[in-house]
Amino acid sequence: MQHQTDMFVIGAGPAGLCAALRLQQLGYRVVLIERSTVWPRSQIGEALTPGVKNIIDYLDANEALANVPHLTRLPTRLSWRSRIAETVAHADAAVVDRSAFDAALLQLAQARGIEVHRPASLNSVAGSAGDWQLSFSTPNATHQVQARMILDARGRQSSQSQQLLCAPRLSALWAEVAENDIPSELAHVTLVEALEQGWLWGTRLPDRRYRVMLLSDPVASRRLSAGRPESWLRGSCGASRLFAGVAQLPFQSPLQMCVATPYMAIDGWQDGRLKIGDAAFALDPISSSGVEKAMRFSLQAAIAIHTFLQAEAPAQQTLAREFYQQRLIETYARHHFWTAAYYRQAWCSEQAFWQERATPGMIAAPGNREAGLMIETLQKEIDQLGSYREPAIEAAPEMLVHQMIRFHHLVQIVSLPCVVGDKVELLPAMRHPHLERPLAFWENEAILPGLGILLQKASSASVLGLLGQSMSLQKARRLLAWLWQRGLVEIASD
Repeated sequence: MQHQTDMFVIGAGPAGLCAALRLQQLGYRVVLIERSTVWPRSQIGEALTPGVKNIIDYLDANEALANVPHLTRLPTRLSWRSRIAETVAHADAAVVDRSAFDAALLQLAQARGIEVHRPASLNSVAGSAGDWQLSFSTPNATHQVQARMILDARGRQSSQSQQLLCAPRLSALWAEVAENDIPSELAHVTLVEALEQGWLWGTRLPDRRYRVMLLSDPVASRRLSAGRPESWLRGSCGASRLFAGVAQLPFQSPLQMCVATPYMAIDGWQDGRLKIGDAAFALDPISSSGVEKAMRFSLQAAIAIHTFLQAEAPAQQTLAREFYQQRLIETYARHHFWTAAYYRQAWCSEQAFWQERATPGMIAAPGNREAGLMIETLQKEIDQLGSYREPAIEAAPEMLVHQMIRFHHLVQIVSLPCVVGDKVELLPAMRHPHLERPLAFWENEAILPGLGILLQKASSASVLGLLGQSMSLQKARRLLAWLWQRGLVEIASD
């Protein structure tokens, strides 16, 4: 007998589980399948950036994750801009047991009524948006499900032919050192070091082992190590300053490797079927923010889905899709822009490995129109980030109530898809070279159309009066001062 559900989620990583939990909060029935036969499964991506805490708060999952083994306040010894190492504090970052982290999220999903099948393998998909017919198998049965939407969270292996490679190829090679073998100077610190052919990252794990990882060009590694990956890893450690003490230590675990090349999915949103997590995009691991960005994008995808399904007109469905695509491009472009700048800062930036990644190019399949359009949109977003210049903050004048002011002549009012409540709405926003992105909200307050009066000259009193209809007068004054300090408003001449 066929089982009916609203959402069919494929993959129980942080992205799939985040989307499942959020959609369940929004009132949807969710079925989730995970193919792994071993659970909790071994995972990398233990470094969690501070933004993950806000996501856990948003999902009301703090209690469920309270007992996940983790380490905090590990300082970082960084040799990047020069061969001389510096120490950087990371008070809010954490290193977690990723297996336990994923397992706790899955247990929470089950406790909240999400139907989970593991291990399960997808057999077939038929039908169309709103009426998908799916078949999957568990060890003891074959199941038939009818679903309205499909969320693909299967990771890198999902439709690799539809992936737009966004940088030169990168591979990760790693192993662990047993607790008793860890040099005392490494026991309570994370290490990061730039080398001519890549970079090394190492940290203590919650189970007390120490992981050392080499990120490098797989072509160069094959050329220089000729099928001897352990020699490549040990040789790189031996050539470093921070990791030299690891080079001859015994490895407790087998050597492991994986692809780490950044990419985006060309077919992220199809009718009734969309990708999240590593199925949608993978960031350069240089920032250690991949897990956070995947979880955050999953929450945004859930809002897009909710908007799409609750839409009363085709225009709202189009808006939902545009919001998903915009967030995908924006997430990747911002990281891409930051990554290129960080590669340029390395002491060895004149080496080919670093130069290629300081100005990485997108690689599209020949004649692929969708890939071409995605590259064009992505490059436009990157160019806008590159044109941003931090404004010189000016002192706010003591404006007289009858002082005539207006927007700076470069201010434009544009339409921006924004999350309002649990749905996407099109709101007016300000665009200006002194803003990194169009601005629709300031301190959680919508500032337009209230500020629209500044498209023409108006008195300060009139502006404050309009703003005061939606916020306190004190906050309105602070907003006006903030606009002035950044050169977004100016005195209106006669």
